[in-house]
Amino acid sequence: MPAEVKGALELRKALKQFTPDLAKETQKELGLLLKPITQKARGFIPSAAPLSGWGKESAAGRFPIWSSQAAKRGIGYKTTPSKPNRSGFRALARIVNNSAAGAIYETAGRVNPAGRLQAETVTGTNTNPKYAAYLGKKFKSPSKGQGSSYNPNAGKQFIDAINKDGLIVDANTQTGAGRRSRKMKGRAIYRAWYEDGGKTNAAVLKAIEKSKAKFDAAVGAR
Repeated sequence: MPAEVKGALELRKALKQFTPDLAKETQKELGLLLKPITQKARGFIPSAAPLSGWGKESAAGRFPIWSSQAAKRGIGYKTTPSKPNRSGFRALARIVNNSAAGAIYETAGRVNPAGRLQAETVTGTNTNPKYAAYLGKKFKSPSKGQGSSYNPNAGKQFIDAINKDGLIVDANTQTGAGRRSRKMKGRAIYRAWYEDGGKTNAAVLKAIEKSKAKFDAAVGAR
């Protein structure tokens, strides 16, 4: 969840180089601004697995096992610059989700509201060495974006179950300063950001501008 100011990255570097105390003060202030939204987002994580089988060890594999505590702990904030994305954009302050299961809860159904399509069941033949182990047997070979469940309604049932705990909220409907993204939709972080109404985003920008004014005054006084 980013806040953008032209030249903010350069300002941060200058703060660290010439006014390290002000740099620490600025990071602390940004953290205090982001912390309430982080706590609110954690409150939107369900206390039990949205699906009963999701929290069991038998669910292990490529799909992360659900843990409410881990999903809540995974939501946090950073006041250090992010790595550049494909457009070269870097966030100076942001709220992140470091839990794989928590990220699934946050965004499941954002692209496919009815869940992913399940791959067709095929029978292995000797025409493809890749499937030699499945000769004469039925198996799934999903393409990108497809599921591998033998239940054709698995995707929809998964999304429907998660929606009982929380629906996808579009944080882009709020006005105010800051970068916009098509991906600002979710059930926890984005819901908290939406309910904040843009106040924290504006406060972060104001804090950075205030820091710049202090920096200019400190450097000018030397």
